[in-house]
Amino acid sequence: MKYFTHPKGIFEIRIPLDWYYKNEVAGYENKSPFSFELFENTQGCFQLSCYHKNENKLNSNLPKGQYNQDKLKFIQSELPDSEFKMILWATVVEDYFFMAKYICQPTKKNLKVINKQIEKVEKCLSTLMCLSEDRRDFVISCDRFEKFNASLAASFDLKNKALGNRSFIELIIINANQIDAYLRLCIALKFQIIEKSSLFKLEYLLQSENDRPIMEKKIYDKAKLMDILSDEQHDKLYTLYGLRNKVVHRYIITDIKTRELMDIGYQYEVLCEEIRLVLANIETEQFEKKLGYHGLKDPHRDRDQDHVNELYSMVNAKHFYEEFYREI
Repeated sequence: MKYFTHPKGIFEIRIPLDWYYKNEVAGYENKSPFSFELFENTQGCFQLSCYHKNENKLNSNLPKGQYNQDKLKFIQSELPDSEFKMILWATVVEDYFFMAKYICQPTKKNLKVINKQIEKVEKCLSTLMCLSEDRRDFVISCDRFEKFNASLAASFDLKNKALGNRSFIELIIINANQIDAYLRLCIALKFQIIEKSSLFKLEYLLQSENDRPIMEKKIYDKAKLMDILSDEQHDKLYTLYGLRNKVVHRYIITDIKTRELMDIGYQYEVLCEEIRLVLANIETEQFEKKLGYHGLKDPHRDRDQDHVNELYSMVNAKHFYEEFYREI
């Protein structure tokens, strides 16, 4: 299973690896109800809603749970309907009302699948935890870090396809994107060491629609200022930045040759690997100093298949594209 975190850190819940978060894909707002379905051959929809007592008056007849505890007690009911099946679960935790639904349309053909999904819903609800305010910044921070890493992992699917197709312009762009990502991770982890903090500076890991962007050159300069990049690496990045812009924006109006693209792509690939190793060293520094995200566990330890499958699921969610879908 994998974690889903409320946008404001109010709750966490674990959901099956073969489910995806529907709100993002369907264009719904990132708020209650939070909807989840199977990646493939969906048979029903699980929805979870969470409301503060100021939004929805608390029902005194519902079970009452406490912050930071899972295995909550729910009142379960089913709405009568001749065509659809809708099962409801409700509970209260401190100042919050939770309502879960599973909506499906059972037939003789899909009944086994639906019953299995209902079992998964009940397992999910056993992991639901409403978090106290002092824990919310931390879970938001970790959630954003995990999503950032999943996006970085997904970029390798695009990179491998570009390599296979000998699409050099695409390869240059993806390598530039990965370098930017590695440096953002370096900066975020380095700040954790400097500030002896477990929180990430989210401005380096997330750019929402209305956020003021931190441009690539600002990232290069910040990394050099923090002694993450050497002078040589910093200069090389600026040179490649200029070449990339020439390729992307001025391929037609300049005399640059297609054969040059392969050399630019190769230079990017070499520098990308150099910076990945810089990131690996900072991760190790965190572990050795027992600081930050990697302070408790060796970041370069072998991962078991459960960890791999969780990453695959997050990459599937990032792509949401059949060509790159991985069976789990």
